[in-house]
Amino acid sequence: VVVTGVDRLGMDIRVTRRVRRNKLSTDEFRVGFRIPVLSVEDAKSEILKIFQEAWEKGQGYTWGEEEVPGSDVPIVKIAEDSLG
Repeated sequence: VVVTGVDRLGMDIRVTRRVRRNKLSTDEFRVGFRIPVLSVEDAKSEILKIFQEAWEKGQGYTWGEEEVPGSDVPIVKIAEDSLG
């Protein structure tokens, strides 16, 4: 996972994974922030929140009856490429 760009509304990330022994698949996503950020510190905070929630979800944490954290973060796939 590589963060390729950050602006006041969100960030662009590139995810490369091995699909088969000699084949890589690369996808690019636009991950929006919940609120527009006004400073570098706000952007860092939003990025950390997004990655923390993704890690928790990947580890199988549950949040009870409430809405799952991160479910209101807009994510759009903007590109796809298969290399290999």
